[in-house]
Amino acid sequence: MGQLKNRPWKGLNAWHIKMIAVFFMTIDHLGAYGFEIPLFGAYETKLRILGRIAMPLFLFILTESLRHTRNRGKFLLRLYLGAVFTGLFVAVTNFLFHDSIGRFIQSNIFYQYLFTAIYIILMEEILKGIREHRMMPVLLGLVGMAASWIPHALAVFLTELDISRYVANVETRWFLDEIVCSFLNTPLTEYGIVFVLMGVLMYFAPNKFWKAGVLTAFSFFCYISRFFPELTSMPLFFAVGYPQHYMILAAPVMLMYNGEKGRGNKYFFYAYYPLHRYVISIAVYIYQMLCGG
Repeated sequence: MGQLKNRPWKGLNAWHIKMIAVFFMTIDHLGAYGFEIPLFGAYETKLRILGRIAMPLFLFILTESLRHTRNRGKFLLRLYLGAVFTGLFVAVTNFLFHDSIGRFIQSNIFYQYLFTAIYIILMEEILKGIREHRMMPVLLGLVGMAASWIPHALAVFLTELDISRYVANVETRWFLDEIVCSFLNTPLTEYGIVFVLMGVLMYFAPNKFWKAGVLTAFSFFCYISRFFPELTSMPLFFAVGYPQHYMILAAPVMLMYNGEKGRGNKYFFYAYYPLHRYVISIAVYIYQMLCGG
């Protein structure tokens, strides 16, 4: 027992940081989806502020995982399948239960992480080509970045088709649109392209201190955006407004990273992300039923 007490603390491994991120994500969603329960509604703003810690921690661990994974193809496929599963889960539950147990928009954090990983890989190829004075990797990287917007164009095209002539029911039309968004999405999803860029810069930062510096810079950008409301009304910057600058609170956690992977089930988050949001919505539904709301 004495040996355990004297053992030096080695910091946080990747699994520890991921679970801290999961905790704060849950806190955030209690405010976002559970505010109709008075216990959470009374602290909605505070819960959302604490929730800003989650996303940068997930991005931080994503960059570390991508650097150390043995198979990047499988890594990207896992992110894509997680995004598809989340999208289909949202589409099916919205269609079956409509507004009775919460209706979710197609917010899908996995697509943000997927595009972040894709751009990191493409940027590595571009920079490698520049260093080696070879144009082909540079051109392929640039073409890949341009091609990453093809799913967005296809999704817009398919969701804007006038299917009302063939499908009269509004719920069915929404369901079909959500199915499309489950398989085809855009770098503008969830937090948007600004935070995809933050993840890319985190990856190329040489160590955790520089990564924390990247987070600090983007947090400052989010803070000053409060004084430019016309900026946050633009599609590219919609997610940088209040209270996003509180994501700086994630920096101390990042600085405690010890570089170790740790133990854990890498598939846990893929199921937890869509399921826990729905559990919160079910809790709201039960509360309203019991209280006659």
